[in-house]
Amino acid sequence: MEKKEEKKPAVKTRSFQKMVKKVVHTQATIGVVVDRRKHVLYPSNSKTCLQEIRVEGGTPITAEIAKKLRTLVFGSSSMVGSVETEWTNQSFGFQPYDTAMGYGLRVTKNATKGLVMCMQGFVLKHLLFAKTKGKSSVEPKALLKASMRAQEDSLVDAIADIIWQVGDKTSATLCLTQDVAYARDDESYQCDGCTEKFMSNNRSGLLLFVYSLIMTRTFKRVMEDAADVKESLIQPNGHIHPILASLILTGRATPYLHNGIIYEGNEETMSKPKTGVLKRAEVGHLVCQRSENKFPVAVGSRLKTPTLPIWVVRSDDSYGVLFNPNRELLRDYHAENRFDLYYYSSSSNQNKSTIVTIDTRNASNNDDYSTPVLENIIHTKWNDAEVTWNGCSPYM
Repeated sequence: MEKKEEKKPAVKTRSFQKMVKKVVHTQATIGVVVDRRKHVLYPSNSKTCLQEIRVEGGTPITAEIAKKLRTLVFGSSSMVGSVETEWTNQSFGFQPYDTAMGYGLRVTKNATKGLVMCMQGFVLKHLLFAKTKGKSSVEPKALLKASMRAQEDSLVDAIADIIWQVGDKTSATLCLTQDVAYARDDESYQCDGCTEKFMSNNRSGLLLFVYSLIMTRTFKRVMEDAADVKESLIQPNGHIHPILASLILTGRATPYLHNGIIYEGNEETMSKPKTGVLKRAEVGHLVCQRSENKFPVAVGSRLKTPTLPIWVVRSDDSYGVLFNPNRELLRDYHAENRFDLYYYSSSSNQNKSTIVTIDTRNASNNDDYSTPVLENIIHTKWNDAEVTWNGCSPYM
């Protein structure tokens, strides 16, 4: 059975976002720990960098917290291996603004793609819908044409949205960088150049964004959200664990994607709650597992039908984003008879917009293992719909 969650009053995030905008740009690096009363990000050098602001009133990271962060994220604090190397010195960056892909974030390391695509969903939210004020007649190409300023603003707004949601819209902790190393090498901790200090020539925004999520949610609540999941947030193969995607998209690190709370048990055993998605998401999530050793993922309507027509899609460890520039798409049943979806995955072969056409009036005969992966994912939302790739070779 499903338990209805209590509604909490919404808290506006604009003041928090404005504070972030003062010091963040598209190449921002964040690190160490900042007190929740000082909502600040500290940028590294860039042509578009705003005035550098020194951190005041922040709380320096301790060796104990550094070890806990590394253990939760990578599974161990003692050694720096290939997985950590994949994630250090990686930052958020866009495709060239004057190209067709100017709205898209770049993926420089394949292992970081899942995190970047989750962020991409929120970037698109602000690029497509923040200034349209409910209008659905704006030309899609105009919405997707991003200036350098639009790129910067959308990324900052996305960071603010995600962290504020993770903090239940009541508090936030942002991680930023300092010149001093607050944790030293010993037998239980090996420095990685990111967790314990700032290296001025490096940018580690992706990893330190993850640290911000953890510090905002707190270690205790992340572990409570994750329930029986004992794995690290970044898996041994370097890709993000699905619970990290859930943390970004829903504000909770839950392994369950169904609606609400479901209790499992019988008369002889105590009912055990499985807490899924507690409210309708702004950015949706569609999942289709292809590996034989993985069970199907039950995704509820709060992720399948988000408030905005944007979906982060996943098959095993492969991620991408589907979206439609018309925010009215999910509000009109007839609009879903036949419509287009843009697909973005930051693929090196993607140099122009990929647009797939979905026709729910015509059923397609598909086999899960011969049908392209993205089509299988689409069918989890629009069952048996006809998918046309419009001259583009299918890819994920």
